[in-house]
Amino acid sequence: MSQDSRQLWLLPSEGRPVIGPIADVAVKSRSFSLRPVAVPEALRADVSPGAIVAIPRRAGRGELTGVCVRVSEGEWTHSLPRMIRVIQPGPLLTPGLAALGVQVSAHYACPIGRVFFTLIPAAARKGRRERRVLMRAGNAPPDGARVSAGQRRVLEVLGAAPITRDELLRSAAVSAATLRLMAQRGWIAQEERFSVRREYSTATGADSRSPAPESGGCAPVAADGDCASAAATNSTTATAGPLSPEDAFALNGGQTAALSALADDFDRAAGFRVNLLFGVPGSGKTEVYVRAIREVIRRGRQAILLVPEIMLATQIVERLARRFDRTAVLHSRMTPTARLDSLRRIAAGDADVVIGTRTAVFAPLPHPGLIVVDEEQEPSYKNLAAPFYHARDAAILRARIEGIPVVLGSATPALETWHNATHLPHYRLLRLPERVPGARLPEVRLLKSPGGADAGADDRPVMSRELVALVQSAVAAGEQVILLHNRRGFSTMLRCVRCGIRVACERCGRPMVLHRARAVVKCHRCGVQTAAPRTCADQTCGGTLSPGGSGIQRLEEELTAALPTARLMRLDRDTLLHRRDYAAALQRFERREADVLIGTQLIAKGLDFPGVRLVGVIDADAALRLPDFRAAERVFQLMVQVVGRAGRKEGESLAVLQAADPGQAALRCAAELDYEGFAAAELALRERYFQPPFSRLARLVLADERPGRARESAATLSKELRSFAPRVHPLLRVDDPAPCPVRRLRGQLRWHVMIRGPRGGEVGRLLELAHNEHRLSPPVRRLTVDVDPMELL
Repeated sequence: MSQDSRQLWLLPSEGRPVIGPIADVAVKSRSFSLRPVAVPEALRADVSPGAIVAIPRRAGRGELTGVCVRVSEGEWTHSLPRMIRVIQPGPLLTPGLAALGVQVSAHYACPIGRVFFTLIPAAARKGRRERRVLMRAGNAPPDGARVSAGQRRVLEVLGAAPITRDELLRSAAVSAATLRLMAQRGWIAQEERFSVRREYSTATGADSRSPAPESGGCAPVAADGDCASAAATNSTTATAGPLSPEDAFALNGGQTAALSALADDFDRAAGFRVNLLFGVPGSGKTEVYVRAIREVIRRGRQAILLVPEIMLATQIVERLARRFDRTAVLHSRMTPTARLDSLRRIAAGDADVVIGTRTAVFAPLPHPGLIVVDEEQEPSYKNLAAPFYHARDAAILRARIEGIPVVLGSATPALETWHNATHLPHYRLLRLPERVPGARLPEVRLLKSPGGADAGADDRPVMSRELVALVQSAVAAGEQVILLHNRRGFSTMLRCVRCGIRVACERCGRPMVLHRARAVVKCHRCGVQTAAPRTCADQTCGGTLSPGGSGIQRLEEELTAALPTARLMRLDRDTLLHRRDYAAALQRFERREADVLIGTQLIAKGLDFPGVRLVGVIDADAALRLPDFRAAERVFQLMVQVVGRAGRKEGESLAVLQAADPGQAALRCAAELDYEGFAAAELALRERYFQPPFSRLARLVLADERPGRARESAATLSKELRSFAPRVHPLLRVDDPAPCPVRRLRGQLRWHVMIRGPRGGEVGRLLELAHNEHRLSPPVRRLTVDVDPMELL
């Protein structure tokens, strides 16, 4: 430290200004503001953005754990609290990430501490407590005292340096009872201290606690069929490798034009731009991603590729593992320690490509150059707990902060994204109008369900005769078949044949789903499971219970009867007992060890099986009956994804959509793969009813076990928000409170209040004003504030 800077470090008691480092810290509270604290000289070297620190509570009792967001020089005052200690040093926050956290807090009206505690993994927020055993100064055993051999070894070990209690037990080869006896006599003392977990070492490519790998680098991503297993358990990096031969094959015209447009931006350092890569299923979007990422790496930058679910991204992870050596995978299934070590490797610059689910948008890359969001329309990009961020929108915010491009890829973009791409100047639409060479679009047929909306009820079949015949024909010809039925269990309900009462979940009131093989009924929303009853719960009735509605297990039973020699494989959340089961099942199907694959929406996305001739969907219009303005959009998107699974590289293929009402507009447009026609009609409805993308929504859900409490609190909150709205913007509208479509969940009654406003930040400002006026603390068990909600149930 220079003489000038030393002169600034004066004690406040001298009456002169004290200038020193001030850290802005995010703590877990309801506050939207950072908390400034003075950084003592002894801690200064370890305090940087991303450091986990302990600061005093405002009340003066105890301490709080927080995340250091930024550090600056400023004047210390008597009222400025002093930082207590550093629990974990940084840096896991880059300047861009720190700015992103502040913007996410403002955009989603979420307390800033909740945001930064999401950015920093739990393992980094916990210091390791070690108990160090020390000699008590001046209290050596008195002359003539009986000192055993073990006690003498303890004194000898401690004579060199203080060590941890566990180390002392091992080094001196004594029991814990020996240490307790020596402590009672005052010969040693036990003192609890924090020790900081040692950092990842860029020299060895590993955590400095462990020996370096013999290869001198990090373990590579598996490039064979076991890639999904590696991706599902750990992050991985590797040293540089050769160019993949996959880079040699020619792109089609649309791919070439899209890649050229992106490369021009990289060359000109054009800065922030949102690119919508829009193409029919099978048009080669992934290859454009891969080559754009390679161009970014050639220019000395790094890239992030976001995928909706790591379990659904097996094939894309394998492809990138073959093409890039220094890759890392981030997802929620990693252990906390593995995730922390991965983030440290990324922050150290030892990964060129980060592949992951929504939290990977916060990867601390030192020099990001591109963010890619694959299947950007997927609802799984929305975080379902505070902060309720959407990874696509967070990626756009980060790209704007970092001054880099972002690519959003989809065959069926979210309507908000499509509207932006065709209306906003910083968006660009890149089209892929044709499938890759050899890939052909399937024929699509719309069929009526055999029982209409009651297909599968009682003894009515799940599949129409025509669909059964098509499946039998395909299997007889040695072709493979995929059938999607997006309902788990055997039947969607059990109801009394006499009074009609359904077996319902006691905690949320939803119909219980029958799993007949295990003789249980289960609520798939809150997880309650009980033995399947045989008779009506109403003792005055006593009627017999009958299954109603069809689930995937009933479809499996029908197929077994219709194709007794066919090899069936079922893939849903009930058959996936382990994270590796999904990849293993897909590999078996790809090796043609099964003729028919049946599953829920897990099988609809991101898969490519050349042997598939026929794809069918059961009850394709079921979701259209949900009370959600996005219902038609989601049905259309899922149907187009399913149709894309039928595209073959040779020969003809067929996709069948079986529905209670095949004439629905969403199904007709999906059958014709007419995204633009569907988007035009749906956006016209959205504009008429002031729905996104023509407005912004916020949903406040109040839940409580006590009857009437949620309803009364929602009415009070709605009235207060309505009184604040004109102070923010004249177009802000606060709806009357209403019961949620799912009225009861996990034993709590639920009401919600909807806020609609212009597309700017007015909704967020209204919520911030309400928070500052202490109006967002109603007397209910739970209040959730979801800005830009993806579901309204």
